[in-house]
Formats: sequence, structure tokens, C-alpha cells
Amino acid sequence: MRRASVAGCVLVLASGVAGAGGDTRLVDVSSEPEDATVYVDDINDGIVCNQTPCKIQAPIGKSITVIFQKDGYTPEFVEYTAAKRGKLKPIKSVLTAAIGTIVLTDAAFKGGKILIDDVEKGNAPQRVDVPAGPHRVVVVIKGRAVADDLVDVAAKTDTAVHGITPTTVAETDGGGGGGGGGSEELGVDVGSEPVKVVKQPEPTGPHRRWIEVGGDFDVGFRQFTYDHAQNLSATESEAGQAMAGPSLELWPIELAGGSHFRGLSIFGKVLFGLNHQPVLGSDGMPAGPTTFWGNIEVDLRHRWFIGDESWVAIEGGFVRDQLEFNAPSTTLKKQVPGADYRSIKLGVRAATTLGALEPFAALEGRIVQSGGDLETNFASGGDITGAHAAVGASVHAGPVFFRAQAAITYYGWTFTAKSGQTAMDPSAEGATDLVEVLSFVIGLAH
Repeated sequence: MRRASVAGCVLVLASGVAGAGGDTRLVDVSSEPEDATVYVDDINDGIVCNQTPCKIQAPIGKSITVIFQKDGYTPEFVEYTAAKRGKLKPIKSVLTAAIGTIVLTDAAFKGGKILIDDVEKGNAPQRVDVPAGPHRVVVVIKGRAVADDLVDVAAKTDTAVHGITPTTVAETDGGGGGGGGGSEELGVDVGSEPVKVVKQPEPTGPHRRWIEVGGDFDVGFRQFTYDHAQNLSATESEAGQAMAGPSLELWPIELAGGSHFRGLSIFGKVLFGLNHQPVLGSDGMPAGPTTFWGNIEVDLRHRWFIGDESWVAIEGGFVRDQLEFNAPSTTLKKQVPGADYRSIKLGVRAATTLGALEPFAALEGRIVQSGGDLETNFASGGDITGAHAAVGASVHAGPVFFRAQAAITYYGWTFTAKSGQTAMDPSAEGATDLVEVLSFVIGLAH
């Protein structure tokens, strides 16, 4: 009889345990996006699942509210009832981003570049939708920050950002008698007690470049053609002429922190010929002269910014293109078109910024002051006209920059015959001098 009682108790306990385990079932829980926190019925009852996807115990036949929460998203509430038998339907949630709006319509922002969390969002004025939460907002005009603020954006709410303006606060005497003694703190009276406000340095934002120092390497090609040449070769071509040298561009007003003509710069470069190629005769053998190239340029430039991404510049200065020859005699030197162009240049240059890439184009006219041996050997007078065009792009990686450029320069000649010139002397009515140059510059900017 005792054995039967014990057996009965064991059966009752076993059935009770089985009944308790059967009150819930394990169900899959997921969300889009993942890594949401899951609560059941009340968030005060604690976290049921730290990160989705996961599994939770759901009571059989009882409706529960599964709560999904994730930063930057609206909480989601899902009603769920676990069936007693059969395959359980998983609990899924598609979370909706909690969106607020940053309003940048301050008149001081017009045309400025907007950066939110260091990501460009276009130009002001503008309303920018962002996930709810803290965001750093910067507005830059011509390289200077006119706003730099950390804002906490609430969902479905407009949050306005305003420009940086000076704040006037009254200095206190430090609480009776003694002066402040040159303290960097300012006092503002609120009620009976002064509140200390630390004077913040004026934000200046990133400055534009004020110096560029580079090393230039150029490869040149020349095609010279006489008009109605007599007693000399009608054409002269040179290919692969190499030159190298330093270049410098300095923005003195930007360096000095002035408020006017900040786009004014001084540019200069000097290039020296690296290879002296022999001039070949009609038989393909060296005829005696060898090439001698060089270049000097000094410019004064002023650039104006268009928005914060593009600029246009007017430039003028002096340029010297040496396309000369070394020859063992004057007679041989007259057989080759040695020119030393010294010109006043006036031109325009424009560029835009595409991330780290800055493509540019330039066009200029050249008022040639002298042409060297070619002018004195074959004419008693005449005209020389010049023009120059270039396209290229610069790439900046921190302080290092690389620039590649393709340029073409045109010089046109009209000769006037020298008095006493005979039919045996070299002569021509005019000439065209076309010079193409590929330039590569690597340097440092600050």
C-alpha cells in the first residue's frame, strides 16, 4: 500500500512538471534591421532578448505584446499568441527609422556647404532629414565654418541650426572687492549667485591653401613650319624634350589673415632642359646643332570662389619659352629656328572640386616682346602673336598634391625682309611654331 502511494505521488509530480513545461513554447524572433532589443508586455520587466535574431519563451494560448527597440528607430509593438500544437509562426518586425529634420535656412548660410556627421549634404538653404539622435552639423562658406553645432534631433520634429554669432556677457568683479586679475572667465548673474561662463575660442574652420611648393617635370613636343622658306629646311620637329625644376605659389593675404583680396597669389616656376637632342640632316645624321629648352614664368593671380566648390581666376605676368639651339657656328645656327619667346601673358583659369579631384582649364593670350635669334636672323621687323591653352587636374591627399596637365602653345610669325638680303640668304615670309607639353607636378600644400 505504501509503495502504491509513493508511486502515485511520483506520477502527480511528474505530471505537474510536464504541465508546467507545456505552458510555453520556444519561438523565433527577428527584426529588420537586426540587433534590436526585445521586451515582453512591459519594458520595466526587463530585457527578454538583447539582440535580434533570437528565441523567446511564449505562453501557450495567451496574447502577449512583443516590444522591439533600436536606437534611431520607432519602437514596434507586435501582438502574439503561441498555438498549443503545430509549427509556430515566428515573430517578425520591420522597424521604421525615426526621422527628424535639421533646418538650415539661416540667411548667413546661403550658398554654404552642409556637412552632417562629416558627410556632405549639399548647399544651404536646405532642410535635411536625418535619423533621430545626436548629429554634428557644420556649414562652411569659402573654407570657413559659419556654424558648428551638436544637435539632438527628435523624431518627427524640426530642429533649427543658426549661425555663429558673438555673445556679449557682463564681467563681474569676482564677488566683492578684488578684480578678476586677467581671468579668462566671464560672469553672468543669475539670481543671487554668479554663474561662470568660460570664454570659448572663436571657431575659424579650415583655412584655404596659402602655399604650394612643387617639383615639375615636363615633356615637350615642337612642330615648326616656315611659310615659303628659301635656303633652309621648311620644317623642324622635336619630340621628347624633357625639362624639370621647382614651382611655388603663395597666397600672401591668406597667410597674413587679411580680410580683402584673400584669393591673390604669386606664382613662379623655373624649368631647365635635361636632354639636348641632335638636329638631324636630310641624310638622317647629326647636322651639328643640338636643342636647348627652358622655361620661366612669374604670374600674379586672383581667384574668386563660386559657392564653395569652384573658382575662377584672372592672371597676368611674364613668361619665357626658350626653344633654342646650341650650334658650333653662326651659319649653322641660322639653319635652325631658334626662338627665345619673352611675353606678357594675360589669361583666365577656372576649376571645380570633385572630392579630392580638382579639374581645371586655362586660356591665355601672349603679347610677345621678343623672339630671339629667329627674329633677328631672318627679319628686320615683323609681328609675333602667341596664345596658350591648358587642361588638367590636381589630386590632394592631405598636404600632398599631384597635378597633371596637357598644354598647347601657339606662336605665329610674319617676317619683313632685311635690307641687303640676297637670294642666297635663308629667308621666309612667316612661320608657325606649335609647342605641346605634358606637365607633371608633385608637391606639398598647406
